[in-house]
Amino acid sequence: MYSQKRLATALGLLAVASMIITACTPQTVVQTQVVTQVSVVTATPAPVPTEPKVFVVCMAQEPGTLYTLSESALVKAAVLEAVYDWGIDTRGYEYQNVGLVNVPSFDNGAATKAEVDVTIGDMVYDAATDEVVTLDATSVVTLNQLDGSTLEVDFSTTASAKAVQMSVTWTLVDGITWEDGQPVTTDDILFAWAVASSPDSPNSKYTIERTASYTAVDAKSWTWVSLPSFTSGTYFLDAIINPLPKHLYGEGGSRPLTPAEMLQDEEVNRDPLAFGPFKVDEWVAGDYISLSKNSTYYRASEGLPKVDTLIYRFIGDTNQLIAQLASGDCDLGTQDAAFEGSLPLIRQFEAEGLMVPQVVAGTVFEHLDFNTLPVDTYTGFAAAVKNADGTPIFANVEIRQAIAYCIDKQAIVDSATNGAAVAQATYTAADHPLYAGDANVTIYEFDPAKGLALLAKNGWTDTDGDGILDDGKGQKFSFVHSTRTNALRQKVTQVVQAQLKTNCMIETTIALYGGEFFADGPDGPVFGRQFDMGEFAWLTGVEPPCNLYISSQIPSAELGWGNGNDTGFSNAEFDAACTTATNTLDATEKATKHAEAQAIFTQYMPSIPLFARAKILVTRPEIQGAIMDPTANSELWNVENFDIVQP
Repeated sequence: MYSQKRLATALGLLAVASMIITACTPQTVVQTQVVTQVSVVTATPAPVPTEPKVFVVCMAQEPGTLYTLSESALVKAAVLEAVYDWGIDTRGYEYQNVGLVNVPSFDNGAATKAEVDVTIGDMVYDAATDEVVTLDATSVVTLNQLDGSTLEVDFSTTASAKAVQMSVTWTLVDGITWEDGQPVTTDDILFAWAVASSPDSPNSKYTIERTASYTAVDAKSWTWVSLPSFTSGTYFLDAIINPLPKHLYGEGGSRPLTPAEMLQDEEVNRDPLAFGPFKVDEWVAGDYISLSKNSTYYRASEGLPKVDTLIYRFIGDTNQLIAQLASGDCDLGTQDAAFEGSLPLIRQFEAEGLMVPQVVAGTVFEHLDFNTLPVDTYTGFAAAVKNADGTPIFANVEIRQAIAYCIDKQAIVDSATNGAAVAQATYTAADHPLYAGDANVTIYEFDPAKGLALLAKNGWTDTDGDGILDDGKGQKFSFVHSTRTNALRQKVTQVVQAQLKTNCMIETTIALYGGEFFADGPDGPVFGRQFDMGEFAWLTGVEPPCNLYISSQIPSAELGWGNGNDTGFSNAEFDAACTTATNTLDATEKATKHAEAQAIFTQYMPSIPLFARAKILVTRPEIQGAIMDPTANSELWNVENFDIVQP
């Protein structure tokens, strides 16, 4: 439409010029008059106004909130990529600074290690238990040392000891500004840290609890100092926190709010103050979120963003979303639409020149989580049915292993994703640089006979001949398989349901949820540990996410409802291997300990990784700048460079 209008305008100008020449040229002074008239005709015409560019992103799900310290979800991340533009991103298994001067490292001097003395009364990190300890005269702790070794210290026999302490400094680039014109400063960083540290904020407190100090250097730089002995292989990333506008919500601000109030506040959750390429204008629940170009964006002088309006539309039906891509009502369809099941149709539209898919192997993996530690108030199968020793049914490793043997992962991949996904043995994909290797993990080949044998060993057989296992006392092996609704998971749940019943006489009921599925505990089904078996996808990246399953990350009132270990899995050897893998600064030790953690995980199988999801981005042919990266969680990572270019 734009090119046709421009062409029509140009033709109109040519016609007017022709009439001027015909009407105004005297016959007796042709040469002089022609020169005069040519001068008029070739005068620069008035510029043709360009139409604002409106870019429509279509997603299968609607975010529950845009508050950075609340629930985590892929669709939320997609919107926040437009609202904020800073931090440490991942691209192709590497880290990149965005809105920061650099990625801090020991080489560039933004990170340092020092040897410090610790004594009775000090808080330190115990490398053996992954816990924070206040030293007293009875303490026996393992301390990380400056040279990378560990040292066990008995404070009943010594008054002090040496430990390593890390310091990391980040610096904002020039010009980062809130949409209301106020500069983003370290006051906003420290305010966000204080809010995140509050028990009323549901985010993980793991790094916060292992922090000695978090202080401003100046208006643009701030420094995190670890507790003595605490180290991390991702030290440059762990204590990064998204700024919150102190001039609005902090003490003395225009709308001061407590952390508890921020969690509930409509503006905080649905209209966050932006400093990225776009700002939120309107959110119509169940329909769309509309954003417009942010004039205070620190890269505006580069001509970014390239479009004027960004609209996120929510289209729950994948086929309808694809149809709207083909018709031009959508410019881009995000990966949460589960395009795997519709790849043949997408390829057909691609052949017709109506859309362009990008398919890459991703780090997002679909999994089935067992609730091994239900909360006291839960009354479902996972809590009510006990093993012979009185523990909850899914606390029994042989029960979990049995179900793993009963599931044919490749059949799920073929049926639900048209073969686009890759079956996965653990929480790390087989092509990940830190994967332990097939020979070093337990791989549960599809073997229903083994599954049934393990179930029988634990008292589950079909005593009444109805085709469903029971315990001989009237209790059926029948539980609820819960998930958040989308097209892919509806297919997966149905395939798993059929496989478990056909292969191992296990009965499941499918429960489909909306956004409340991921709500923080204690009310949320998954992170409130109120489910039997839950299915969803974890967003991972460069570091194998073993920390999703360590004991300190079990969501609870004591540890924090924002933690990620919804399975309730607790294993001291796994905790130690994972903690060392994520904390060490030595690359060889990191690989060794990650492999050890994966071996333990697959032996105990608190969660069944099903497959690494193919990351599928679908755009209109006119779209430029959209790039699907295998390790970037959201395909909107580059949204400021998205453009619409007419052919």
